[in-house]
Amino acid sequence: MASFRRIMRYRIEDSVRDLLGKEVLERVSVTRLDSDIDDTILAGIGAHALRRYLPGEILHGIDAFTSTGSHAIILRNLPMQEDLPATPVDGFGDELELAVMNALHLGLIRLLHITPFAVSFENDGRLIRNVVPNPVALGTTSSWGSDSEFFWHTDNPHQPFGLPGSDPRLYVPQFLTFVGMRNEERVPTDMAAVEDVVVLLDEDTLGRLMAPEFEIGAPASNDGAMTRPLRDTPILDFDAEGRYRARYDSGTTVGRTDSATAALERWYELLQKVPMEELVLDPGVFLAFDNYRLLHRRRAFTPGPAAAARWLRRCYAA
Repeated sequence: MASFRRIMRYRIEDSVRDLLGKEVLERVSVTRLDSDIDDTILAGIGAHALRRYLPGEILHGIDAFTSTGSHAIILRNLPMQEDLPATPVDGFGDELELAVMNALHLGLIRLLHITPFAVSFENDGRLIRNVVPNPVALGTTSSWGSDSEFFWHTDNPHQPFGLPGSDPRLYVPQFLTFVGMRNEERVPTDMAAVEDVVVLLDEDTLGRLMAPEFEIGAPASNDGAMTRPLRDTPILDFDAEGRYRARYDSGTTVGRTDSATAALERWYELLQKVPMEELVLDPGVFLAFDNYRLLHRRRAFTPGPAAAARWLRRCYAA
């Protein structure tokens, strides 16, 4: 099936990967750098090494990503730390042990010309979230869950959309960025373009989804005491470029009128058949995507042994 989904794809050659890893390791090994305190320094180290070693084609693609209208960018074969710690299945680990990966992750965010940020109501306010099968999250629909399918959604849809130049912490994060650390379970991250759902909608349902007749609550990963639902909001509207964008989480989105409820049911039904990409985030894979224009999903899975369980690193950016 044809798709509107546009993904930029690159792979680093092994020789470049090795040089890149060596330089970053040399730079971070002479100091102690924490992603929540020293993010600017880590980003500078990573960006410098990436500019030095990545070929021009890849650098140009990264530089142009946010202006191309693409939904996502994937960069494979980043260097991995040899002394990678055990998967922090309780959600939090020692950030000092991850300086190499953090420098690469934050360096790539800098090259994308976007700004990383954390929010106070999720992840204890930490900048980078460990997406892991946390035992305390069993039975919940969140990035720390594993036994429940995390159906198609956008992150933090209970927040309004922001304007360029605004404090991004107050709004839906426009970009999600990930680095794969472990994924022996081969669990994919599914991605679908909002346009690919819209094209399946009849005119009446589309109009209802664009009407301010919905209420969207915070996802399970958020601190409920610090968040409030967004009321009288549409599911769909347009971004500054006139492209469709969505806010949606099946577990927290409800219609406030009968017609809105019917439209939401149709939206859910069509999401079952939308064209999608299944991306297995292997170790050393970097992914960034537009959280306004790309829905994502993770199916239920059985984690491997805790120390080697699936582990991704996620950072919001705007």
